[in-house]
Amino acid sequence: MIRDVGTIRPEDRLSYAAEMMEVRDCGCIAVVDADGHIVGVITDRDVCLKAHRTDAPLSKLDVRGAMSERVHACHADDSIEKAENVMGQHQVRRLPVVDAEGRLCGILSLDDIAREACREEDWIAPPVSAEAVGRTLGQIGRPHLIVDVDTGGGGS
Repeated sequence: MIRDVGTIRPEDRLSYAAEMMEVRDCGCIAVVDADGHIVGVITDRDVCLKAHRTDAPLSKLDVRGAMSERVHACHADDSIEKAENVMGQHQVRRLPVVDAEGRLCGILSLDDIAREACREEDWIAPPVSAEAVGRTLGQIGRPHLIVDVDTGGGGS
C-alpha cells in the first residue's frame, strides 16, 4: 500500500488533477472532503474521457464532473485476499484504504500486490501468491458489459 497518496477536492480543476498525476507519477488520485473522508476517485482515464466528451480545457472543468463517486475501498486491517476479491469483483486495479471513519489511509494497487508476491516468492508460505494475483488480474480484465449506444444514425 502507498501511504503518501495525493488527494484532491471535488471543486478542484481537472488541470490540477492531471498535474498532480504527472508529478506523482500515478494514474489515480483520491477525492476527499474537508475532513479527509473519501468521496470519490479520479483516474487518468476519467480525465481524458471528460476532456474528450466536453472539448473544453481542463482548467475549465472540475473534478466533481469527472470523478467516480462509486468508491470500492478496503480497510487497513483487511486481508490481501479480501482486497483482491474486491478488486476482482468490481474490476478495479486500485483500492483506497480507509480507516474505521472512512478517512483515507492509502491506496493499494494490483501492482503493489504483484510486487509483494514476487518479493515473497522464496517464502515457504507467502501471504500473496502469484496465482492469486493472476486470478485477480483476470477478473479485472474481463470484458465489461457492452451497451448499445444510439449513434443517432437510425438502425434496424
